[in-house]
Amino acid sequence: MSETEHYKGTLTKVKRLENESLEEQCKRLLEYRGLLDYDSYEEMLLDEFYKEYYVYNGILYSIHKESINSDGDIFNADEGENGVINFEVRYYNGGCDFNEAIEEALENIEIKN
Repeated sequence: MSETEHYKGTLTKVKRLENESLEEQCKRLLEYRGLLDYDSYEEMLLDEFYKEYYVYNGILYSIHKESINSDGDIFNADEGENGVINFEVRYYNGGCDFNEAIEEALENIEIKN
């Protein structure tokens, strides 16, 4: 059943090892959790840990959030200290998912890589 979802939280960059690609970083995180053998480690990480990790502009973020009850759409984000991104999203999950809501919020700010 579709419903309105409302989250407020932060996106924090997940540190990469020196010269590590996004795909290698995702593989390392999956190996740590005992998950291997997939065509795309980035895709597997995002599938297996939906709403825990998010990739934007080639950078992996960990998600820390809380659920809030309310009505109407919200897609807000701003960059806080140390590159942490604060967000608040509220959306109807019958027409949008969490990742699409985060992307909409991030498109409203310019992120400093």
